[in-house]
Amino acid sequence: MILRDKKGRSFQVSAYRPEDEPFLKRMYDDFTPKARFQGMPPENGAVRCRWIDRLLRYGRNFLAWNDIRVVGHVAIMPDPVCNDAEYLIFIDKIHRGAGIGRALTEAAIDCARDLRLRRVWLTVDAYNFPGIRLYRHMGFRFREEHSSVTERTMELIL
Repeated sequence: MILRDKKGRSFQVSAYRPEDEPFLKRMYDDFTPKARFQGMPPENGAVRCRWIDRLLRYGRNFLAWNDIRVVGHVAIMPDPVCNDAEYLIFIDKIHRGAGIGRALTEAAIDCARDLRLRRVWLTVDAYNFPGIRLYRHMGFRFREEHSSVTERTMELIL
């Protein structure tokens, strides 16, 4: 389904397919700033490729597309032992704040529910106010016992 962001640009969200890999890697090659929070996405190209490969191998991944270009990526990394998943999201700089993150997050939450996970959690920079606003809007709440001055842990109970 074709969606429109807050700036009127068309985009669509789809589950990752193996043939999407070069487009996803291109997004991360062009991504700025790199390594800003917790070293992600990694600056070094070889390390970044291994990081992406790990997300694709162990996670459930969704991409936001603007025509033939990937402009956003969300992954949930399920942990069957804890029955939960870590959540990671990255949006191309010029597409941030336009609603693409919300669409990707909805896809990730729907996937977590389909997997019958009990919660989804994330770590966010304490000063990433736009991200925190999105996560709160989607139902995530702070877990103070796992937070620090510079990073906050949030969770969504499903």
